Amino acid sequence: MELQRIRHDLFGIAKRLKSIDRRYELFFNRKKNRYEIYANGAMQMALPFERLDARTLAYARKTRLENLEKIIAEIEEENARLEIQKTRETRDKILAAEEG
Repeated sequence: MELQRIRHDLFGIAKRLKSIDRRYELFFNRKKNRYEIYANGAMQMALPFERLDARTLAYARKTRLENLEKIIAEIEEENARLEIQKTRETRDKILAAEEG
């Protein structure tokens, strides 16, 4: 069996996830060597951490559907910042080529 259900862990993360969503169940995927959170039998998220700790709870809270608009806004802000940075770098390369 590749999924191992986690009911008890050192920091009580499996139990504390229930305070975020009572449907959440924590599993360790042995094949992919990662922790995953399921609700009603469907995977909700794969955790990007090797250990269960407070980051797990913060990640579960942040990635909930209720936070979708905030997450999209964060992504759009970061994309705009990267686009400005890319434009500046391109401009600087063009100016350097003209001078050289």
